[in-house]
Amino acid sequence: MSQRFFRIHPSIGVARVGDSPTEFFIGPERPNERPNYDAAQKKFRPFKDSQGRVKRQAARFRIFEYELQGSKIVPLREVTAGSQGITQITWKAHLANRKAAFFKFDGQDGANGQWKGPETEPGVHDTPNRLRNSHVPAADRERLLVIDPGAKSISGRNTPPVPFTNTKSHIPIKSLGELRTDENGHLLVLGGPGEARTTKPGTLINNYVNNDHWFDDMADGPVSAEVTYVLNGTTQVAKLEGDTGAWVLVGPPDFAPSVGITVRLLDTLWDVAVRFPQEVKLFDTDGLFSQGLFARLAAQRADWNAQENKFNSYKPSFLHEVYPLLERALQQRQVHNPEASKSFHGSLAGVEQDLGSVSSSRGRRMRRTIFGYMRNPSNNAGNDPLLMPKGLGDKYSDLEKQPGADYFMSLTRVQYAVLERWAAGEFVEDWDPAAAQAVPQAITAEGLDRAAMENSVGGPFFPGIDCSWIVRRPELYGTPFRVKHSGNVFPGAPDTLPIRPGFFSQQMALPWQADFYQCKKQLYPPAHVPYDGERMYHMWWCAHRPDDVFAKKGDLAMVSWTRELEKVAEVEAQKPELQSQATEDTPAKDLAMYIQMQQKWSSLGFVLQEGEQFFESQERSK
Repeated sequence: MSQRFFRIHPSIGVARVGDSPTEFFIGPERPNERPNYDAAQKKFRPFKDSQGRVKRQAARFRIFEYELQGSKIVPLREVTAGSQGITQITWKAHLANRKAAFFKFDGQDGANGQWKGPETEPGVHDTPNRLRNSHVPAADRERLLVIDPGAKSISGRNTPPVPFTNTKSHIPIKSLGELRTDENGHLLVLGGPGEARTTKPGTLINNYVNNDHWFDDMADGPVSAEVTYVLNGTTQVAKLEGDTGAWVLVGPPDFAPSVGITVRLLDTLWDVAVRFPQEVKLFDTDGLFSQGLFARLAAQRADWNAQENKFNSYKPSFLHEVYPLLERALQQRQVHNPEASKSFHGSLAGVEQDLGSVSSSRGRRMRRTIFGYMRNPSNNAGNDPLLMPKGLGDKYSDLEKQPGADYFMSLTRVQYAVLERWAAGEFVEDWDPAAAQAVPQAITAEGLDRAAMENSVGGPFFPGIDCSWIVRRPELYGTPFRVKHSGNVFPGAPDTLPIRPGFFSQQMALPWQADFYQCKKQLYPPAHVPYDGERMYHMWWCAHRPDDVFAKKGDLAMVSWTRELEKVAEVEAQKPELQSQATEDTPAKDLAMYIQMQQKWSSLGFVLQEGEQFFESQERSK
């Protein structure tokens, strides 16, 4: 090679807010690794500082060099400044928050590239007010509503923080976070303290997702680097951006780090990469996708039947593709009490060997039974509340009418197709109990990409936790899992969107604490909806925002995760100022809970695991 080739990993990093001003931890960097977990001590480290404030999760980025092996470039090694001929690495990141200037969120409105605005009554869209803060003129929206501190650069080792300070004095948000470097010169991106404030005193949060005059410090944006190196005595500079750069998302804390996510960001973007090969390019020369689990992505793309949304002959690995999905789905029961159909979520109870055996008659029966309960994402008509996953979906409504398509959550089409092959006995028999729980020792390029996305929510999107449904747009990605640093989404549509800092967070709830409160479990169906089955609760994202918890180790009964805030809200809701602003859609209790969540979210507990027990930590804020 006449020049050296580098990439930033992970391709998508995930940082999380926290109100501890100095203490933080690094997000997962190995597959199967749980956030802030001490493998040597076999326990979680504290998620709060000595004063009960939540520690931020930092996203760490590294640079890997690739080498030519035959016709492919494959990851060779990680490089740092001062080694392997690298003289300097200069990092750059650009975080922004565009929420207050974006379209109002209203389910799938905008999914065709045209935002109509929320419905004011059934079937009628409020087009003039389709934007948040629609009272601000178009010429002033960028200046008055967008928090954009600009791109920031950093280099060296253990460099002091470079903050993303908000310079707009009329917006009461201090910062979107900061850049640091560690002792090896890796980039650390930290989000803000998780604050939300209004520019109009007395304006209450009265909607789960759209609130004018409010701002928060969630953000996202591109990560790039310049690598200066010497080759054959000549100094050269490699600029890493786009297909060789990365992106960082800043999300809320993961309050249940011990519980896996049924549909992870990895699963959602994997699905996009498999089903849209024309838009998401995977070049034969890219050896990253010849390694580890990524090698299966290339095999799935080659075998995918787009007409039937299934595989023709692909055989999934039981150990690496089927078992982890089943295990994560069952773990939801540790943070969600359905209060009906209680046996619906249990455990695999030692039947993994049968489930992973083609010849086992017991396994054959169980495979067919389990798959029979799965909701088909290609035919999710909304009339199957007893099926799995037991969650609400992208087209959730207020249930004033019978639910329609995608009202309930489903797996991705690729996840469903994997289980379909498994149910038919067409899978690789590779069950290994030790390997199922193993965390690799080595830091690898592929492992970094997977680890970050394994611990981020990939659905349902109403609107979501870390990002929303816009991440499914295939034109976002140059190669699998790599967000372009420029270009447009919905090209040619009435509301074409430029890819720029703040692109993913702009679609999220404003402020974030509003949806974080409202996305609690919900009873299906309410009394006014005719239904022949058993009434039960359905979940949203309980693996990050728990519904119910075991308050302490050894407890047998679950309690509400937000119980302490609810007690205060019950009293606060009686105040005249809340009673006077309450509506049928937003009762005073909800107004009070919005206030509690906005002010006291960091007082909530984290759900940890010791052995087979999952319970709420006792480090609730003081």
